[in-house]
Amino acid sequence: MLSLIDHYFIKKPYVRRFVTRLIAGDRTVRIKLLGAEMEVNTILEHGLFRAARLTRTVSVFRDELPILMHLMGLLQPFDTFLDIGANVGIYAVNVARMKSVYPNLKVYAFEPNPDTAARLRANTAPWQVECYECALSDHDGNLNFVGGADSKVYTTIENASAYSILSEQSNRPCKRLDGIPIEGDSIIMKIDVEGQEWEVLSGASSYFEADRVKAVYLDGYKDWRARRFLEEYKFVFFNGRTLKTAEPETQHLLAFRREKFGCDLLVASRNPNAL
Repeated sequence: MLSLIDHYFIKKPYVRRFVTRLIAGDRTVRIKLLGAEMEVNTILEHGLFRAARLTRTVSVFRDELPILMHLMGLLQPFDTFLDIGANVGIYAVNVARMKSVYPNLKVYAFEPNPDTAARLRANTAPWQVECYECALSDHDGNLNFVGGADSKVYTTIENASAYSILSEQSNRPCKRLDGIPIEGDSIIMKIDVEGQEWEVLSGASSYFEADRVKAVYLDGYKDWRARRFLEEYKFVFFNGRTLKTAEPETQHLLAFRREKFGCDLLVASRNPNAL
């Protein structure tokens, strides 16, 4: 089918232009793609125009891809990446692929849902990712979880929402990150834990006190103590999707330590002409 489309449509420029004009018109519009706003023509850049429309309806493209790009852009040769709330490993797998460039890069993944964790282990096996089938919290013990129609909404019963199926509950182990031996002194954390953000950070306090964490991404946060925790350790905040300076209400929060990146990077992120 794709070869037929290529032969009878893509390689027929006059036909392609005529059909595209009928479908999309001929105008210049502003779109959002990969976290950036840009101007395109609906005919001459129709592929980008279609991609932007698709992105609005597919959360992986709209939400995950810009974040993944920005986190991978922060990687340095001896970093350690923690995928906390890893699901099946979209972040862990793609970051771990960078071991081809940075062989000393270390990647850890944490996922409490046993069914999802099995797929996580299968997906990350070729990349030497260290997987933990547990939740991270502010204590060692167990937490009651509730499932949903999608594995990404698996959360503690206290954080159940309209997306949860309350009859699908399970008791799962949880650990403080403090108690897990994480290698490396330049740690990037991605935290997507459906309401448990503060507990995860609190349980990792020794890593912050030891000045081993250089960046944290929070995929939303329920408890404002999470942001205050990072402020106390002198993190500065950006919108994880756009890299614009974060507003007080920003939920997709990317936090940097100035000392870990240097002032030039932070100035440049606010003003692209600064360097």
